[in-house]
Amino acid sequence: MSIWQANKKMIKIRKQITMDSEAVKSIIKTATDELRAVYHPIKTKVKNEIEKPISIVAIIKDHVVGFAEYLIYENSILVRGLAVSPVYRRQGVARTIIQYLILKAKKEGKTELALSTIKETGNTIIFLHMGFTIVSEELSELFEDVHGEQVILVNMTKKIG
Repeated sequence: MSIWQANKKMIKIRKQITMDSEAVKSIIKTATDELRAVYHPIKTKVKNEIEKPISIVAIIKDHVVGFAEYLIYENSILVRGLAVSPVYRRQGVARTIIQYLILKAKKEGKTELALSTIKETGNTIIFLHMGFTIVSEELSELFEDVHGEQVILVNMTKKIG
């Protein structure tokens, strides 16, 4: 477990355990509902997941307030999902999760964190503020906006130094 201080709050990061399930489900549902107001999966293009991600949680005062999943690859860690409870947003929780993953990447000898986000959500700017850079932008083959138009997938990395 890692303990961080952000905005005078102690934020603990650890692997998700069974007793976290309900809190994580709630955070994911809220985040997903917000994202579905912007985009949704194209029903005919469902992606088959083969790899099992590692799940971590952020905790403040014994409450799960954030969640992330990641995969470890040869040279990088891929952040697959990151969500923070609305009550705890803009309090350093997402940044703390990213800092934890940077340390994890360093320990594993990886050279970068990678992630993808949908441009239309506005989340690209958040990751730019955390030091990520845009590697590429492309029309998503898996997602469309609420009007059936393709959305832009932004691929980003953060070098580990």
